[in-house]
Amino acid sequence: MGFMDKAKQMADQAQKKLDEVQSNINQGQQQGPQQDQGAQKFDAHGRPIQVDPQAQPATPAQPDATEPAAPAPAEPEAEQTTDEPQPPPPPPPKGVNQTPDPFKPLQ
Repeated sequence: MGFMDKAKQMADQAQKKLDEVQSNINQGQQQGPQQDQGAQKFDAHGRPIQVDPQAQPATPAQPDATEPAAPAPAEPEAEQTTDEPQPPPPPPPKGVNQTPDPFKPLQ
């Protein structure tokens, strides 16, 4: 019976700690929107960005018309599009099997 009593006591302690942590989280959520003046911002890799509240503009930033637009990504170069037929690839060396049997052991 001693083992069961000890297990019950430990379970009660764990439940009290969980209740305490949950109440702290609830209090933080209730106070959070009043204290926080803006949403957290993240960079492209998901890391939080530290922003100075005095440095933020009062209005949302508008893109400046004088700034050049970002260059379009370079397209991959196309294969040669000449009208000349390309020579066929060279034949494989003698003794090389183009479609070897995958179950045949190597020699």
